[in-house]
Amino acid sequence: MDIGENVDFIKLINIKGNVDNITPHKIAVVAFIREYGLLKIEAKEMSERTIAPKYRKDFCILALKLIQCPDMDFKELEALLTDGRYNLLSVHLQNFCVRLQNIYINGINALMDCVTSSVDKLMIEQSEVNPCVIHRCSVLGFYLRRIMLYSHRLTFVQLAALYKSFCQYYQKGRPGLMIRSLSKEKLNNTESLNVTASASFSVDESKPHDIFSKINIEKDFNFEECQWSRKQADLFTAQQANLLQINPKMALPPKQLQKMTMQIINDIPEYPDVHFLSFLNCLRMKEFCGAQESLYNCFDHSLFSSNVNLDKNKIFRYAALNRAAMHTQFGHKPLAMECAREALAKAQESGDSVCMANAGAWGAVAGGRARRAALLTRMPRAPRPAAAAAQLMALHAALNSAKPSEVFQIINRGDSINYMHSLIDLTMAGLAHTAALWGLYGKTEMASINCQLLLNLNTKCKIGMGSAWQWGDSSTTAGAGTVSVAAWRGNSAIAAALASHFQTPRARGLSLRYHATFALRAGKWEEAEQSIRELASFDRWESQLLRAEMFFLKGDPTDALDTLHDILDHCKTEDDSLHYISLRLKAMIMEAEVQHAFSRIQSTNIMLLNEALTLATTYHMHYLAATVEMHIANLQLHMGCSKNALTLVRKVLPTIMENGSAYDIARGMLLYTKCRIATASPVGDARQQVLQSCCEALDVVKEHFSKVGAVSRLLHTWYLQARLYHDIGNIAARNQCAWMFRQLESQIPLENIQMTHIVY
Repeated sequence: MDIGENVDFIKLINIKGNVDNITPHKIAVVAFIREYGLLKIEAKEMSERTIAPKYRKDFCILALKLIQCPDMDFKELEALLTDGRYNLLSVHLQNFCVRLQNIYINGINALMDCVTSSVDKLMIEQSEVNPCVIHRCSVLGFYLRRIMLYSHRLTFVQLAALYKSFCQYYQKGRPGLMIRSLSKEKLNNTESLNVTASASFSVDESKPHDIFSKINIEKDFNFEECQWSRKQADLFTAQQANLLQINPKMALPPKQLQKMTMQIINDIPEYPDVHFLSFLNCLRMKEFCGAQESLYNCFDHSLFSSNVNLDKNKIFRYAALNRAAMHTQFGHKPLAMECAREALAKAQESGDSVCMANAGAWGAVAGGRARRAALLTRMPRAPRPAAAAAQLMALHAALNSAKPSEVFQIINRGDSINYMHSLIDLTMAGLAHTAALWGLYGKTEMASINCQLLLNLNTKCKIGMGSAWQWGDSSTTAGAGTVSVAAWRGNSAIAAALASHFQTPRARGLSLRYHATFALRAGKWEEAEQSIRELASFDRWESQLLRAEMFFLKGDPTDALDTLHDILDHCKTEDDSLHYISLRLKAMIMEAEVQHAFSRIQSTNIMLLNEALTLATTYHMHYLAATVEMHIANLQLHMGCSKNALTLVRKVLPTIMENGSAYDIARGMLLYTKCRIATASPVGDARQQVLQSCCEALDVVKEHFSKVGAVSRLLHTWYLQARLYHDIGNIAARNQCAWMFRQLESQIPLENIQMTHIVY
C-alpha cells in the first residue's frame, strides 16, 4: 500500500488534535486570576489606589508560571502560594480559597460562573474612564477566553465529570490550613479593604455528596485529565532542547527530564517534538537503544501527523540526517555513512542546500580521510554551512600535518562568519575547536585561555538552530578542558571543584582518567585498576594506555609491552588512524620507557625514539616532541654522553616548564639536575657550587612531586638530595633529608619501592 494512503488513514483516526482539556488545576488558576482582578477593581473603586508594585509584579510572574507549567496537585499549589517566594496579598489568597470552596459546595453552576464571570467582569470595558482590568489580547486574556471557550463545548456529562474531578482535587488539599497560615503582619493598607467575598468557612461541606447522588453519572465514566497541554509542551520542549544543545548543565537532570517527557508522551502521544527531546536526552547519557527508538518515534509521528501540506521528502531526509549524526556519535561509522548518503540523495531531489551541507559534514566526520577531503573540497556558500565546514576543514588540515598557521587561518575564517552573522552556537564550537587544536599542538596555556573564554561566553541571546541536531555541547568540552589543565598543573582541589559542575559522561571519563593517574603515581594499584576498568566504558584506548603504565610501574614488562602493541596495532589498522596519532606517540614513548628500564640493548630503543620524534615533528605536536627529546637525553645520560644530554635538556626544558604538567616538570628538573651532577668538575669549589645549586633545584622537584602524590618519585628525590648534602659536607641537612626519607618510606607498602627503577 502506498505511504500516502497510510497518511490519509491516520488523519482520519487522529481526532485528538490540539484541543486543551479543562482540568481542575486550570479552574483553580482561573479562580486565582479572577480574585486578583476583582480585588484590583474594588481597591480602585473604594480608595482610588492601586495595588503596590511588588504585589503586581509577583502576581504576574506567578500567573505566567501557573499557565506555562504542567498541572499540579492542590497541595503543591498551596505550597507554591504560601512558601514566601512570591509577595501575594493575604486577602487575595483568602478570597481565592473562598472561591474554591464556593465551587466545591455549590456545584456545577458555581464552576461555570467562575469561568464565565472572569471574562464578563474583568475583560469587558465599562467605559473609557473605567477600562477593563485584563486586556483580551494579553496572556491572561487569551488564557481566560480559551478556558471559557472549551468549557462551553463540554456536554453536561463532561461538566459533571469535571466537577467531580474538581471535588477530588480540592479534597486532596487543605485550604483552611492555608488561610490560617497567612500572617496578619503581611496585611497592608491595601489588604485592609472591606472585601465582601471573605466569607467564613463554617459552611457544611457535605453538600457535594448529595449533588453526586442526584447526578446520574456512569461509574465507569472517567473524565480525561492531562497534566500537559499542547502549548505547555511546546514551551517546555523548546526550552529543554535549546539548553541541551548549548548548556546541558542548566537543563533538567537526565532522570527528571525523561520522567517529564514520558508524562508529555502519555498526555500527547502524537506530539513529535517531545520524542526528539527524549532523543537528545538519551544522546546525553550515551544510551543508544533509547536514542534510536525516540528518533524513530519522532519522525514516525511527524509523518503521520494531520498536516495537510505534508512534505514527506523533508521528513525522510532529516530523519536520515539525524540518524547519521546519532550513529556518528556512537561510533557506528559504516551506518552513519549510509544515512549520510541517503540524506544527500533526498536533499538533492528537493534542492535543500542546508540539508546537503549538514549531510556532507556528518559524512566527512564518519567517512575517514579520503571521504572528508572529497566532501570538503568546496565550501558551501550559506553562512552556517560555511562556518561549520571551516571548522571541519581546520580539523582535517591539523590531522594531515598542515602548518599550525594555516590551520588557525581556516579557523579564523570560520570565526569571522560566526561573528558577522551572530551564530552563537558555532562561535562556541569554534572556541572549543581552537582549544582542542592548541591542546593537540601541546600549548596547554593557550588551550586553557580558550576554554575560559568559552565558559565565560554570554549565550543568553537567541541562537538560530536548524532542524537537525547540532554537533555537540561545547560548554562541556570547555569545562573538561579547564578541569584537564587544573589537574595537569597539579591543582587537585581546583580540578575536583570544577569537575563537580559538569556531571556528564565526558566529565566522568576525565575524572576517572586523572584519578587513575594519581593512584598509579601513589602506587595504589587496586584503586588504579578500578578506575581504569570504569574508564574503559568511556575511552577504551586511553584506559589501555593507563593499564600498560600500571603494568610498567608494577615491574611487569611483558604485560606492559603486550598492551602497548595492541594499541599500536589498532592505531596502524584504523581507517582514520590520524585521529589516533597522539595516542600512537604516547604508546611509543611508553614502549621506549619499558625497553629502557628492562632491556640492556638500547639500539632498538634509540630507533623507536627517533621514529617517535620524527612523527611528532611532522604533525607539529611540540610538547610530545619535547617529551621524546627528554627521553633521548635520559638515554644519552645512561650511555655516558652526559654533555650531549645536558645540551639537549637545556634546549627542551623551557618547553616542558611552559606547557608541561606538574609531574613532567618535576621529571624534567630531576633529569636536568642529574645531567649537571654528571658534568660537574670532579673536585674543587666549582663542584661544591654546582652541588649546592642542585640541592636547591631538588626542592622544586619535591614540591611538584608532592602536588601529584608521586610518593616513590619523592623518595628517590629525598635520597638523591641526602647524597648531595653528604658530598658537600652539610651534615645537618643530610640528616634531615635522611629522616624525611625514613618517615615517608614507613608510610607506603614495601612493594611500591620497586618503582625506583624508573629513572625518567
